Amino acid sequence: MRERTRDILKAGIQYFIKTGIPITSERLYEEYDFGIKPAMIRCELNALDDAGYLEQNHPSGGRWPTHKGYKFFVDNLLLIGEEKNSDSLDRTFGHLVDDLLRGDKRSFVKQISDSTNMLSVGYEPEHDEFYNSGLHDLFNRLEMNVKEDFLKVVEDFELITKRLEEDREWWERSSTWPQVFIGHSPVTKSKHISVIAERLNLPEGDFLLFLVGPNRMDYERSIHMIRFLQRSIDEKI
Repeated sequence: MRERTRDILKAGIQYFIKTGIPITSERLYEEYDFGIKPAMIRCELNALDDAGYLEQNHPSGGRWPTHKGYKFFVDNLLLIGEEKNSDSLDRTFGHLVDDLLRGDKRSFVKQISDSTNMLSVGYEPEHDEFYNSGLHDLFNRLEMNVKEDFLKVVEDFELITKRLEEDREWWERSSTWPQVFIGHSPVTKSKHISVIAERLNLPEGDFLLFLVGPNRMDYERSIHMIRFLQRSIDEKI
């Protein structure tokens, strides 16, 4: 993919995540400087449609990211090694690490959910303990109108613990963290939700943390937060 095409795709997805407004060449022209006119941006968007990164219901309407588009966006974020705004992250999430290291994992999971407005699930394999908070926040943010889609999300919530226990090989053998799953994961099957998974290394053993939210979630902030948590744990133990 050409650099300009990549920049337009990243900017379009970032704009859509932030506003929820479909991506158009006119809006991108107003918000970003790519050095080209709206007609050329429109050609780039058409090419991204053809490649499966974006989709639209009507030729004259705006576009939104597909699962492939979100994955491209997330893969680029995961390549960034250093967190942005570490001081801000420390002010917002620093105290959560203290709760976790004190063993107050229930409070930790709840505060993660409160801070991200997503469903937060924690799993402590050593003691086979599960913690969750924020199911209401998840449903409040989902953009679905079909009953079957809601039921699929409910089923995912009810089966997360079972799937984690049945598919231990996935997380026990994985060495690359965090992991991000768009629309489908080892613990969820709904196409409308995505999962950010991290294995936090604590003195007493691993603690798996899952952030479950709509596909249009703030991946950048969540990934930076997850990385900040592990780095802070490493510094304190």
